[in-house]
Amino acid sequence: MAPHDEPSRIIDLITSFGSKNRPSSKRMKHAAIASPITAGAKSSYEQRLEASHLRPTIARTSVLNALEEAVPRCLDASQMYRILSPQFESLTPASIYRALNDLWTAGLLVRTEGAQGRALYALKPDRKNLHNDTMRCHCGARLVFLEDLALREHLRLLASKEGFDLDKEPVFTITMTCTGCQQLRKGRR
Repeated sequence: MAPHDEPSRIIDLITSFGSKNRPSSKRMKHAAIASPITAGAKSSYEQRLEASHLRPTIARTSVLNALEEAVPRCLDASQMYRILSPQFESLTPASIYRALNDLWTAGLLVRTEGAQGRALYALKPDRKNLHNDTMRCHCGARLVFLEDLALREHLRLLASKEGFDLDKEPVFTITMTCTGCQQLRKGRR
């Protein structure tokens, strides 16, 4: 590198520090390395991550893949680590937690609370204008997204008749007990 190039590189690093919109050339190199499919077509995960201004790292794409395979079940961080650690030696529990937090903050995941207070995650559908209405089990381990517009309108009508403020709650969550939990309760009796 020529001596006169060094100040411009430093200025580039300073101006792009913390910016997700204008990455430095150094960050671009890392993004290319982290993505195994840089020359060909991008996967749907890579497109969703890119649209959310996130790099497609191994941890993030692995978490998205694990959650997609688990649908309609939700997974917590420790379950995800047990699934992914045999496949990737470089993944640590901390990298899983970081990836989950990044994906949730970017709006790609839904976070719900499980029976023992643990955070459980599910992959949000990649559809525009979906209100993310859900049916959720009391245990939190199962989450199903509803796409029935007639049901949504019926619920909105019932809610407004009962005096609920629908502007503050843009989505409906119907909580019930799934068949798996019902069978566990019957087995305990």
